[in-house]
Order: sequence, then C-alpha cells, then structure tokens
Amino acid sequence: MASPTRRRLLRLMAASVAMSLAPRAGGKVVEWRGAALGADVSILFSGATDRLAESAAARVLSEIERLEGIFSLQRADSELVRLNTTGRLHAPSPDLVHVLVRAREAHAATHGRFDPTVQALWRFHLDWYAADPAGRRPSESEIAGALAHVGFRSVRIAPDVIELRTGGALTLNGVAQGYITDRATALLRDAGFRHVLVDLGETRAIDARVDGGAWRVALPDGRRIGLADCALATSSGNATRLARNGDHHIFDPTTGRPASHWRWLSVAHRSATVADALSTGLYCLPPPQAIAATRAADDLRLWGETSVGEAIST
Repeated sequence: MASPTRRRLLRLMAASVAMSLAPRAGGKVVEWRGAALGADVSILFSGATDRLAESAAARVLSEIERLEGIFSLQRADSELVRLNTTGRLHAPSPDLVHVLVRAREAHAATHGRFDPTVQALWRFHLDWYAADPAGRRPSESEIAGALAHVGFRSVRIAPDVIELRTGGALTLNGVAQGYITDRATALLRDAGFRHVLVDLGETRAIDARVDGGAWRVALPDGRRIGLADCALATSSGNATRLARNGDHHIFDPTTGRPASHWRWLSVAHRSATVADALSTGLYCLPPPQAIAATRAADDLRLWGETSVGEAIST
C-alpha cells in the first residue's frame, strides 16, 4: 500500500509533460497524453476538438498539482508529511478529511485490511531489505515493533484536527490516486464533457463514448471489460518487489507481512476513490472473504487471479 511506483507515488511531473493530441478512429476520439503522478497518464475525449481537449487537460494538471500538495509523501511541505512529522495537523484541508473518511469506510468494508497506518510496515521492510535484497525474511518478533504502530482506529479524524498515535504515520497512496482521478473527472464533467476516459493510474469513465459504446479497458490478464460512468482500480504485488524472495509493497495490517492471496485484483465502482481503496484492502483478504465483501457492497465488481492461478470474477 505504500509503494513509490507507478500506481502509488504521488509525484507531479507537469514540467516534463509531453502532450500528444491526435484524432483516433477516424477523428471520433482525441487522445491527450502527458506525465503526472509519477506516471504516463492519458485522457480520451470522444467527440471533442483538439483545442477543448488541451484546455481541459491543463485544468486537470493544475488540480493534480494542488492535490499533490496535500497527499504527497515526497514533498516536505505537503499536509500528509506535516501530519506524519508532528503527529497532529490542525485545520486540515477538506480534501484530506474527505479521503480519510472514505478510507475509514474502506477499512470497515475490508475487515480492517485497508489501513493507511501500514506506512510503518513500509518503512520497516524498506530498511530491512535495503542492505541485502536477497536476505532472509524478518521474524515475527522483528516485525512486532513496526506492527505496534499499525491501527487505523486509533487515528482521530475531525474537521478541525487529525491526530495519530505516538510513532504512527499514514500513507494514502492506496486511496488518494483514486480521489485525484475522481476530482479530475468532476472538473471535466463540470466543464461540459460527457464522453471521456481518464487514466491517472486509476481509470474513470464519464458516461460512454459519443457513439453509445462503452469504453474498453484491459485487465492484467488481457481480458477487456466495458466502462461507462464507472471506475476501475487494480492492485498487484508485482508492481513493486522489495526483495528477491517476492516480498512486495502491499501489506496485510493483521500480519505485518506482504499479502499473499492474489497475483492481481481489479475492482470496478462508480467512484475511483472507492475502487482504489477496496482494490488494496480486498487484495489482503483470502479470495472467499474478498468475494463475500464484494457481494455485500453496492455497485461493486471484482476480477482477479489468485496466488494459485485461479481466475475470479463477480
């Protein structure tokens, strides 16, 4: 959950944006490509002109930069870094409070597996394997110190203040990218766009294509699904390996170790914020529990491949 890679690192590279605005499929779709959130990103506009698409993309990049100032773990002046440094943040932004409230809902929906306080586990494992990526796994007693700082229920979330337990720290890399995708989508919708596919690491469609067909997106196994007014988020331990033994960046807060039930897991929901958080939390649950949690939620779908190679879909 605390990876600094493509899906999880909130690092804006707006200065290095290389835009490509070109009609696709006989002029029916305009594609914008750039660099943001530490990754290549794109927005597909169905039925829009190049000029309108370029203007809209610029507004999206501006919003990403603003939100990075809240959620980034890489910027010393971000709200999240200030909170982690002092353990308390007065007058937090409404965006930060909103994301933490959504995170608490995901925490409950995944039986505590989605837990932003696993930042302590990320730090521990990163330091553990830094000297020797081929070394042994840490023992239960060696993990215990970091695990003692994990527990999202201990975080106080209020409109006027956010407080952490002593020694605690948060990562929002498992939910903030979804929220940023939702904010970008809202900006485009408010600007009058109705047929758009946004890919900022998480994928969100505004309605269908202008021809009425769903946007087609690929799952990690190559299957293609249709999205219309819906978001898709994927979690996979393969995204960031910490050691040669396969230990990765998505930690189960109940064990203190990398989750081992899935090779990858994708979640579709109308909210990219929800899809992002649940894809991470459900990844830490055994398949039967993850499926049950998915079916208990409204408007939620799951696709995945288990650690033994079984294809799952709900």
